[in-house]
Amino acid sequence: MTAEISPVFSAEQIAGRVRDVAAEIRRDAGDAEVFLLGILKGAALFLGDLLRAIPGEASFAFIDVVRDTVDQQIADAVEIDFLSFNDIRGRHVYLLKDVVHSGVIESYLFNQLRTHEPASLRLVALLDRPNARTVDMRADFRAFTIDEDGTWVGYGLEQMRRFGNLPYIGRVS
Repeated sequence: MTAEISPVFSAEQIAGRVRDVAAEIRRDAGDAEVFLLGILKGAALFLGDLLRAIPGEASFAFIDVVRDTVDQQIADAVEIDFLSFNDIRGRHVYLLKDVVHSGVIESYLFNQLRTHEPASLRLVALLDRPNARTVDMRADFRAFTIDEDGTWVGYGLEQMRRFGNLPYIGRVS
């Protein structure tokens, strides 16, 4: 069965928004180091492009969130793996998420990360879906806002381990 994918955001639109978000983050952090913390695996490409677009000092790490596989759209976190421990005390931390839906996982991560006393902690979404929130959580920075329900693929977003290599972001219909 072949999936039908409707392109929504082109490679050029993504590149432009990544540059814009990088500039917004640099303004927010001032001259301080920017520390990007990407949630695997959907945010990996976004993190790589964003890291290269941020002027000045910037570094990164990844965390992995293992979710219940019954319903990926609303599943709660089962396990959070800090793949490489980084001391975030006093640092400007930007948590990158591919698609921010309910905000449950992001809210939990924020509570955990705050115990490590970062100078600031911000949420950065590739795709932000604020009308799907079930908790009080907002993305501080976003590349794109989406209103539609559905499966999004491309630019690192996968459906059953497929389509993450597409240079655009599309919606599976």
